[in-house]
Amino acid sequence: MKKVLLILFLAVILLCSCSKKADSNYPEFPKTKWGMSMKETLDAYKISKKDTSYFEEGLGFTLKGYKLFGEKTSEIIFSFIDLKDGNPVLCAVNVTYPDNTDMNNVLKKMQKAYGKTISNVTIYDQYQVIEGIIPVREYSESEHLKFWADEPVIKYLPEKENENYRDHWEPFQPGLTAENWDTFTQNARMVTVVWSDNGEFPSLEKNSLTFKAYNLIVYNSLKNRLSNQK
Repeated sequence: MKKVLLILFLAVILLCSCSKKADSNYPEFPKTKWGMSMKETLDAYKISKKDTSYFEEGLGFTLKGYKLFGEKTSEIIFSFIDLKDGNPVLCAVNVTYPDNTDMNNVLKKMQKAYGKTISNVTIYDQYQVIEGIIPVREYSESEHLKFWADEPVIKYLPEKENENYRDHWEPFQPGLTAENWDTFTQNARMVTVVWSDNGEFPSLEKNSLTFKAYNLIVYNSLKNRLSNQK
């Protein structure tokens, strides 16, 4: 009997460790999970609408002066998106620090939380500048620019449903076509995190972080829709 209980106990431990590993496949913003509602995100930080410096239902809210990764921030912007299903969910977070912040300390804290950085990253934007051209930018790691990301999108797609995902993904990624789908899935990441201490990364302030999980949100939404169609 004791042997059976021991085996069951070890099995539970194994399942828990596997679940934990699955949850950490992609970087999460502290205290949150990608896909949280606005209420869930506010609750995670134990705040309400009145504690924010900016709040717009369904779009986002802003916190000022919050301490993150060991340093006090100037501003944290939580962004939400509704993928035509009436449920705005957390898809991105942008963080700005004062000019005199010790960003190396922030970097060390992030490396402890997310592990080693990656040498380069390909980021697809949702704003199309030239019609018919997929908006994509490639970046390489430098002294002032660091990246974290999970596996490419292709790693998450069931092989038998690749084309189905492609057809349903196109409306959510400007410029995406059958011709560039393979390139997109091989290079795009579900979640990307960027650290910058000199504004080298476009659209960022001097000392900034950006967490982007748009592709993950699209994937989870399509996964649910395709599952319901079966």
